Amino acid sequence: MDTGWSAVAEAPLSERYSATVVWVADRFLVVGGDDGPRCPPTADCAVPMGSFLRDGAAFDPVSGTWAPIADSPALVVFPSTAVIDAVLYVLTASGYAGAPSAFLAYDATADTWSTLPMPPDGPGNLVVAGDVLLSIPGSDETGPAVDSWFDPQTASWHRVPDDPLGLSFDRTLVVVDGRMFLTARDLVARPGADAPSLVRLAELDSTMESWTVLPGTEVIGSGPVSAGGRLVFPDPGGSDGGEVGNWGRAYPFGGIYEPRTGEWERLPETPGDSSWPRLVVGDLVRVGDSLLDPVTLTTTAIPDEPWDPNYPPSIAASPSALFAWGGLQDGTAGWLSTP
Repeated sequence: MDTGWSAVAEAPLSERYSATVVWVADRFLVVGGDDGPRCPPTADCAVPMGSFLRDGAAFDPVSGTWAPIADSPALVVFPSTAVIDAVLYVLTASGYAGAPSAFLAYDATADTWSTLPMPPDGPGNLVVAGDVLLSIPGSDETGPAVDSWFDPQTASWHRVPDDPLGLSFDRTLVVVDGRMFLTARDLVARPGADAPSLVRLAELDSTMESWTVLPGTEVIGSGPVSAGGRLVFPDPGGSDGGEVGNWGRAYPFGGIYEPRTGEWERLPETPGDSSWPRLVVGDLVRVGDSLLDPVTLTTTAIPDEPWDPNYPPSIAASPSALFAWGGLQDGTAGWLSTP
């Protein structure tokens, strides 16, 4: 088994960065991206809307070959994505002028796109729950978030009852072995100023009609994922609040929740201080510079990245591999790794 990154064949796409890369129907799909001038590292640059793209291609990691796919009917700008069977769902709501919000579906078998109705109460992050999708806004900061679910068979949206956690931020819904867990932190005037803003949990029942509040946590991280039948907050390290407003002790960014027992476990010590982007490879989850088995707590090192960290590629995972594409000065470069 290859333990490093291997360069893949050149894609039938122009140089670009910030492309959307997703594993769909045994292929990695590359959709859209930005071919405008790159912003220098650490700089803050305006985004020229004419630079975003609609085309895409599919990479087969078994044969090592590419094939173009149909152009998207709308600009794909920093979307939320989800996959059911061979259909990729794309929800984009960038807020940029010239890139209106859109909810799209791409059928990888038929190589066709369709435009679907937007969530009526505003877009959120897409989450797959069985054969339906949920749209979960990330915060109540601009108004009470309205969660909803989408039935692909009828192309209709339905409201989810208000969650019991109150006004929150860092709202994320994660599906673990069919169970739906909402994680969030209290939205107060000064989060973390006087005390740590701890993660709270609630479970949505399978009918999507009622919630159950679960015991609190000591985790202060965000962006959890499902891996190995566990709910995992994968960021290493923690914080004690700093010199001003110190909390008296450190609280962890990460942790592992076992839904069947309701118990939490700490992340093991791993090298690296960032777990972004979130990556789940089979039952393994990225924690720092390693892939962690959240059941056995064993780790596998992620190979050193062969690209310029100032212009990283877009990265996605399949059940057995990592795929990275674009981002560099030579934006058509791609790599595959099977840890």
